[in-house]
Amino acid sequence: MFNKLAQGSAKFTLSLIALLTVLCLSALPALLARADGPPQIGAVAAVVIDQASGKVLYEKDMNAEHYPASTTKVLTALLTLENMELDDKITLPEDFVNVGETNIGLQAGARQTVEELLMALMLYSANDAGQALAIGVAGTEESFVELMNQRVAALGLEHTHFSNPHGLHNENHYTSAYDLAMIARVAMENPEFRRIVTTDSFTVRKLNGGENFTVANRNSLLSQYEYADGIKTGYTRQAGNCIVASATKNDMQLIVVVLNSPNIYEESRELLEWGFANSQHNLLVSANEVKAQVKVLNGGRSQVEVIAEKSLYSVMRTDENINVQESLDLPNSVPAPIHRGEVIGSVTYTDDNGYTYSTNLLAAKDVGRYNLRLVVRQSFQSVWQVFVVPFS
Repeated sequence: MFNKLAQGSAKFTLSLIALLTVLCLSALPALLARADGPPQIGAVAAVVIDQASGKVLYEKDMNAEHYPASTTKVLTALLTLENMELDDKITLPEDFVNVGETNIGLQAGARQTVEELLMALMLYSANDAGQALAIGVAGTEESFVELMNQRVAALGLEHTHFSNPHGLHNENHYTSAYDLAMIARVAMENPEFRRIVTTDSFTVRKLNGGENFTVANRNSLLSQYEYADGIKTGYTRQAGNCIVASATKNDMQLIVVVLNSPNIYEESRELLEWGFANSQHNLLVSANEVKAQVKVLNGGRSQVEVIAEKSLYSVMRTDENINVQESLDLPNSVPAPIHRGEVIGSVTYTDDNGYTYSTNLLAAKDVGRYNLRLVVRQSFQSVWQVFVVPFS
């Protein structure tokens, strides 16, 4: 009796194990697909783009319009850098009224450099620094807001309208995850902007004629994620927690925007890591690679080689198979003299989805005007290379 019960129990256990094995194996593809897919995030909207091309690698309601809070300041900083020098000084008018909330205490008559104000704006998120920069660039905050919206329109962004330079709540002040990413992409092409957003701290000198004021970078992603190199966080009650972030890994730079998120640092880091793990760079052209020869008119040489100014990589998800077409934009001929490094044309690569990657084509050598002295010198150099150099 006991042996029969034991045998029955063993059979039942084996059957149960077999059933569980079948269920696990049948669920494995779905589990693997979920593991390979993008992370599940709580943000209301998000996007991941490739910095080089603007290609979208991931999106969640990326065109939905939301309040951006202080991520607005990315455009404020960009416009300032495009219109002023870092050592320019801005004096606030007598009717200046500090908008308040996060600020460094600027008062009417304050005189600060553009660099000091940009550091306060992007590191400390000082709203009054945004006001000051707007006044310095355009004369008034209202005129600066017009410039902001003109710049947005010039970038072809359709889901953005700004009402102030700092991001404090306004019903008519909104943008989208995609539009913010495109603004950040342009900003990160500016070397001074990149330097500012990765600065740990900066001292604003003699604020209001009094004590120095040190601002520290409030973007904790810079310390939490080793590949992070920017950009800006933001918060208002209406916008929630937001971030525009950038990271560079293995020569691939990605930008992520996360809007109204329960944890901006965790979710932006997860999206960046997913982007790096599920995207690949394909070399299109190497820096200094010869791409063509161009005829030279009235020169000591009949042709000049043109080389790529920088390396270009196409970016695609690992599950994509996309073709890329090359297009050279070069003149039929160029007149001498030509200086090494002079821009002669460009090369552009376009993939099946319409994303483009471009770089200048530069003259590889100097080419002087045709004259007898030049011909003799070049002939001597040729003889030297053929008969002397091999034996030296």
